[in-house]
Parts: sequence; structure tokens; C-alpha cells
Amino acid sequence: MSRAIKVNYSTPDTTAWQVKCDDLFLAQFRGKPCSICGATTRLYKDRMTRSCGHHLMEKDLHRIHRYSVEGIVVLCPKHHGQYERTISPHSDDTVAVAAFYEFVRTKLPDQWKWFKSHCRDMWDRSWTYKEMYERLGGEISDDKFSKDQKPKNHAEKIRIAEGRD
Repeated sequence: MSRAIKVNYSTPDTTAWQVKCDDLFLAQFRGKPCSICGATTRLYKDRMTRSCGHHLMEKDLHRIHRYSVEGIVVLCPKHHGQYERTISPHSDDTVAVAAFYEFVRTKLPDQWKWFKSHCRDMWDRSWTYKEMYERLGGEISDDKFSKDQKPKNHAEKIRIAEGRD
């Protein structure tokens, strides 16, 4: 017997809203060509997986730029993975991590310049995740009498952001 998990949307800055924002924002990068090799999919853990957006800055520390397109590099699962030994921002091999940032510096100079000029920008509480969800194009249920408004038509918005509609 499965139990429904209650997701809390009652507070505008909850993790539930953050997850929906991240999903909606990152959808626009799924399946795009990897900046390193051009692949849009790769076999990863026995299944085909699409490329995705990698944040140049740590999302939790640099909330101000969490949803900045300039801070995203599209990577296939291989080049986004922990076990990649040649070039990957998440590799457990420090040489591969250094190679990734050198790649961005030399091959993506506009993004490198943006990264260097904003890497000290940190926290920003001028918006909530619920507000950001709407800014990103998400819809919220119209039930004004409920304190627990929820995302509306989220799957449709994801399809649109991914370019499938």
C-alpha cells in the first residue's frame, strides 16, 4: 500500500516551491547539445539520459543567480558525472574539475566573464520561490481562499520549456 506524500506549498519559500522552480527553469536546457561534446543523450546507469543544465555557481550559496541563464552550462550525463576522469564539474577527480573550469574559461569566454564578475554575489531574499515560479512562467491555482495554493499545469509548462509543445 502506497501513501500519498503531502507536499507543503503553504509558505512561499518552501522546498516544494524551490523544486518546482528548478524543474521549470532547467527544463529549457534538457536535451540540448552538451557544451563539451555535443551529445544530447548518453547511456547513464543503464538508461538513456538527456543532457541538462549545470549551474556554474553553487545554487544554495548564490541564490541571487540560481535562475540566471548566463550561469548555466549544458552538459551530457558523462560530462556532468562524478566518475568522469577527463572533464566534469562534479568529478571526484580534481584534475577533471579543473579541466571543466579551464574549458569554460577558454571555450565559453562570455560565460566565464559573467561567472568571474558575479562569483561573489551571494544571497538574495528579494523574491520567494513562489514568486519566482510565476516569473519563470509557472501558473498557480486560482483558489484564493486556500492558504495552500499549488502549481497549476506544471507538466504542460515543462513540455513548453523543453520545446515539446
